[in-house]
Amino acid sequence: MNKGQKLTFAGKSIILWPNSGTIQALMLSLLLGIGFSCGTSKKLGKDSNLSSTELLVRRLETKQIKAKTFDGRAKIDFRSTDMSASATIRIRMQKDSSIWVTLSKLGFEVGRAFITSDSVHILDRINNEYTVYALDYLSKEYQLPGNLLLIQQVILGNPFFLSRNFTSTSAGDRYLLNDSGSGKEIKMSIETNALRLRNFQYLEPSASRSLNLDLEEYNAANDKQDFSYLRKFVVDSRETGKVEVNIQFTQVELNVPISMPFDVPQRFKRVK
Repeated sequence: MNKGQKLTFAGKSIILWPNSGTIQALMLSLLLGIGFSCGTSKKLGKDSNLSSTELLVRRLETKQIKAKTFDGRAKIDFRSTDMSASATIRIRMQKDSSIWVTLSKLGFEVGRAFITSDSVHILDRINNEYTVYALDYLSKEYQLPGNLLLIQQVILGNPFFLSRNFTSTSAGDRYLLNDSGSGKEIKMSIETNALRLRNFQYLEPSASRSLNLDLEEYNAANDKQDFSYLRKFVVDSRETGKVEVNIQFTQVELNVPISMPFDVPQRFKRVK
């Protein structure tokens, strides 16, 4: 029986992870939770005869967080049918270019990822392994779309629009947007005053696939733009089972200089 991955420090063995492969699984699941909600974003055209829903969508697009760079620290809790883990992550992002993530436990970096428009690179520092996936691996393995630009939108907490087929209603202090075409249903709950995204749902009953994302604890980031510091993802599908990922941001900086170091040590073995 695998009793977990250990680190020896000051003569004592510390169990960092419940089993081998957890680092890759956690990195991919983090991307999975974010990427599950991402498809092909479509901007509204310049039709002069816009409906009230289309006007609302345009207002939401103008309220999106705008950031050329992102630098955030967060605590992550991950639970699935197979395992549970918690860690600290650092996320950096260059708009339209790349995403960089480090994963740490008890102050030690145990994993690092670098995501570009077409690939995901993962360093497993516990097992000295290096893995490369095509970004469309999500599509092939989990029947989910992989799209860097949309993943970046989700990190920022921006509403995004997969079609022009939304209908809208008002319910108390929320706008409710719904798109139920093509056997899939997309729902968004938006604050009526601040126009902040509070909930996103993706439902595909025929494939037993769903995502629920709650965005909570909005506060001003360093440049005064509102940012959701708490994200709660629940993904459920035949391919993944039920996966819960909570991300609690502790520090966020927008539009600041960043670096994304990613070097593969010679001792690392490439496993994919």
